[in-house]
Amino acid sequence: MLAAHAHAQSPKPPPYPPPGRLVDIGGYRVHLYCSGEGNPAVIVVGAGFSFDWALVQPEVAKFTRICTYDPSGTAWSDPGPPLTCASRVNEIHQVLQTAEVKGPYVLVGLSAGALVTRLYASLYPDAVAGVVMVDHAFIDVRSAPAPEAGNSGSNRPVLLQQTPMTFTAEDSSQFRNLPERSRQLHRWAASLQPVLPTVETAKDCLAQLKSTEKAPHPLGNKPLVVISTGNRQPSYKKLQEELLGLSQQSEQMMAAASFHSVEIDEPDVVITGIGVVVDKVRQPR
Repeated sequence: MLAAHAHAQSPKPPPYPPPGRLVDIGGYRVHLYCSGEGNPAVIVVGAGFSFDWALVQPEVAKFTRICTYDPSGTAWSDPGPPLTCASRVNEIHQVLQTAEVKGPYVLVGLSAGALVTRLYASLYPDAVAGVVMVDHAFIDVRSAPAPEAGNSGSNRPVLLQQTPMTFTAEDSSQFRNLPERSRQLHRWAASLQPVLPTVETAKDCLAQLKSTEKAPHPLGNKPLVVISTGNRQPSYKKLQEELLGLSQQSEQMMAAASFHSVEIDEPDVVITGIGVVVDKVRQPR
């Protein structure tokens, strides 16, 4: 989710040990939790905490390997460098290399994580086999420029829908759907007041994408699934349509009953979307 916080002075001890491993990437450790076996490996790059995907990860692990992680400064992960879009991409890349998670990957990005996914794919195209975008990132359009006339077919989606910047999965989803352990972990991690992506972070991502994504179809023929919510704002619908233009092999799936946290509200849609991309990657070329 998009919010701005500062690190707590006296972090509370975790109610449980980390389910995964703490990967040292040079001066700080990042929590990475992988389960299942097979290729391609599915990498959830955000947003939210690793345990927010408790309804998705076990099901995906039945047909391939899936890894979730907690970015530096959240949950079990140590504080890291200042949060920028580039640092987030560099961090997850180093984690995967150090942990020897073999690519190419299917990247899954929720909210601001979809921007990180796009930047990762543009910087490391050979490491990405496919992409799933879940309710693509929100920034505050009140301060964003109006779309240029005649730019609707540019295949470079830049206008994102305004939404509150401070809500969390606990108050914007069917939070009770999560297992009790995941809910307890979420409350613990949120109580640490982690540094999370802000509007400025999203704008930073967009600025870099303008120079790194090559139009048309920056993802080429790599399979892409765009999972959209029931948001009825015209600009949201337009954005979802433009996102489909990022790849020549794309399809849209609807999570009409979700406000934002589709991985909690309608996990079956996310599981299905990931399965579609994994199957297409596995098809012989």
